[in-house]
Order: sequence, then C-alpha cells, then structure tokens
Amino acid sequence: MTVITISRQAGSEGDHIAGIVASMLGYRLVDRGILISEAQRRGLVEPEFAHEICERRPPFLAMFDEKRTRAVYAMRSILREAATKGQIVAVGLGANMELRDYVDVFSVRLIADLETRVARIMRENDVVRERAVKMLKQSDRESAEYVKHFFLVDWADPELYDLVINTSKIAPKVAARLIIEAVRHAVSSWR
Repeated sequence: MTVITISRQAGSEGDHIAGIVASMLGYRLVDRGILISEAQRRGLVEPEFAHEICERRPPFLAMFDEKRTRAVYAMRSILREAATKGQIVAVGLGANMELRDYVDVFSVRLIADLETRVARIMRENDVVRERAVKMLKQSDRESAEYVKHFFLVDWADPELYDLVINTSKIAPKVAARLIIEAVRHAVSSWR
C-alpha cells in the first residue's frame, strides 16, 4: 500500500519525475488537476473556485469564505482517500504533511539550484530571465505560504522528507530510479 509524495520546487522537473515514477511502478499519479476533477465530479468544488485552489495560501478575506475552505478540505480528503488505497504518487499540495501519519508513505523533495531552475522556466514558458526569476520567487513564496498556513511547517525543511534530490545534478530518469530504489529499501524495512 505504498504512497510516494513528491514536493517540488518550480523548475525542478518534479511533475515530470513524478510521472516517470508512477509509470515505472504502475502507480496512479495524483496531482492538483486530478484532485480538482474528482472534487468537481463529486460536487464538492464549484467550478468557479477550481482555478483558485492551488498551492498557495488563500488571500486573507478568502480564508473566511466557506466555499473555498470547503473546497480545499474536500481535495485534502480525496487525497487521503486515495492514499488509503495505496500505490499512488501524490504531487504537491503538502501531500507529505497531509499523509504524515500514514505508515507506508515515502516523502521526496525535488530541488534544483536557481540558475538551473531559471533556465528551465525560461525554456518551458518562453520568457526572459527577469520574468523567470519573478515566476520562481512567486511560486516558492506561494508554496511555502500554503504549507505554513495549512500545516504550520517550513516547506523547505529537509527533515520533512525521506529523500531530497537535487535535479541540477541528477537527470529525471536517474532521479526516478533513485526514488524507486529508496522506496523499495524503505518498504522492506517497514515489514
């Protein structure tokens, strides 16, 4: 019933690596899009709020909006439900913290140095360096605030993760194989 959580910096190729890991293991990938779709299918998230639910702390006034709060908690509940079935790779949304009390969870953090991240964001979004730096700073700030708001921890604290990989130095397929090998080792020690 293993669950792998992937926390990633923008520009670390985290979504790509998570997809490789899920594919190699035959696990289901669970990300923001999947959670929103499932919450909408169940009628738990109104379509007008779907685009606002992401990995950032809600604006101050939105914290008092019952519909938005209910939508975030619906997605977190769907994530926990998926985790109880096991064999998922959960990407983002503080999944490592949401599932921290589950036994068979292996948490990974994917990082990269700033220059590598900037180059990747420039290439992926066809933007100039200045814009890429702003995008990264905003993404890092929003992700950190989301995790701090909902889980009261520092998103970048390496002690929250079982494995941290610097993708500036490790190619995506190698990173995926490292994750899988580490998970296999951890699973054998859990038994």
